[in-house]
Amino acid sequence: MRIKPALIGTLALCHSVFIYAQPDSDSMYERQCEIVDGVVVCKSLEDRFSGLAPQQRGEALYGETDKRHGPMLGYGSPGYGDSQSRLTAVMTNGNGEQHTREVRMRYLENTPDGNMRMVVFDYPRDLKRHALLTISHKEGYDEQWSYDPDTKQVSRMLSNNAFTPFSGTEIAFEDISSQDFKKYTYEYVREDSFEGKPVQVVNRYPKDRYSGYSRLETWLDAQTNLVKKIDYYDRNNKLLKTLTLNDYNLYDDKYWRASEMLMTNHQNGRDTRLTWSDYRFNTGLDKNDFSLNSLRNID
Repeated sequence: MRIKPALIGTLALCHSVFIYAQPDSDSMYERQCEIVDGVVVCKSLEDRFSGLAPQQRGEALYGETDKRHGPMLGYGSPGYGDSQSRLTAVMTNGNGEQHTREVRMRYLENTPDGNMRMVVFDYPRDLKRHALLTISHKEGYDEQWSYDPDTKQVSRMLSNNAFTPFSGTEIAFEDISSQDFKKYTYEYVREDSFEGKPVQVVNRYPKDRYSGYSRLETWLDAQTNLVKKIDYYDRNNKLLKTLTLNDYNLYDDKYWRASEMLMTNHQNGRDTRLTWSDYRFNTGLDKNDFSLNSLRNID
């Protein structure tokens, strides 16, 4: 392709190498281009790992997601010190009956060992002030502690309980624990499309021997690297459930968050819809707000 005047406005020049985005095009991809003997030679940015073996390509692609957005279902969009949000979970069973949970979420990012999260129940009334504290570790198992305001007891949960559903939802404790990059191995699967947009599909294989999953087939938006869908396969490699993430919004010009998530269990016919709101970042929380003592004195 030779350079045409109509294209010049979309070229971001850097010596002889530039980024080009086709105006008014249906393509989702920017392209990295180079001028060779007066001819523009372009390569889609999503292809920059195409020469790697499937394991290396999968790790590189998901590594981009991890660097840009952080792990899903919790920590997301690295770079903040702490954040707070609210979550409403609506559970629907096979008969259409619904139950609701309302919780507050608090996060602390990048402590020397890992991240921290506290979940505090506001609704229903019989769960009010029940709380869960997760202390993530970059190596080894995460710690999870629960608080029961009726008994005023703090109890540590066993690592092999990670696959237990969280408060009757289709979300397992494993799903809301640390999704640290180093806790998985990776494999590139294929290019695909989701809701009419191109995605890259990467398998993540948990290293944890107590994991309830054989693999997590993760669908990454080819342009933004945001996670669009995760298919969870059980230990027998049968499709167990699917998480879809929608309505991403940008907060403080830095942090992308999905406002809506739907977890559908294909084996029991139940689903859980998660609605996130009231995101706030860098609110002044520190490690003292994620201690066992703070768990006992939750408001």
